[in-house]
Amino acid sequence: MMITRKHDQAVVVHAGKIANTFVSRLVGWIGKRQAHLGEGLWFTNSNSAHMWMMSIPIDVVFLSRDRKIVKTFSNLKPWRPLPVLCIGADSMLELPAGTVETLNLKSGEELCIDS
Repeated sequence: MMITRKHDQAVVVHAGKIANTFVSRLVGWIGKRQAHLGEGLWFTNSNSAHMWMMSIPIDVVFLSRDRKIVKTFSNLKPWRPLPVLCIGADSMLELPAGTVETLNLKSGEELCIDS
């Protein structure tokens, strides 16, 4: 799966996977020891994320149904028990920590998802 920013075609994810089954959504990136810029996991039909049992920090980007960025969270630390929630989001991206800052991702920008 590949994800680009619509207005300038910047590549957000070039090595992505979709979490759309019970097991893939449950596991997510739990157990992942490192993530590289360009990797990503897209959670369909999701408006929350947790850091419980995660071993690396991540960035989270919440998307609306029309794939516009609703809200971003940067450098979420592992093992935090409380979920991150975004009312109005339809899906969510887990990205390596630093992706939001490196690409300067902002609310309102539209992403193109080629799955």
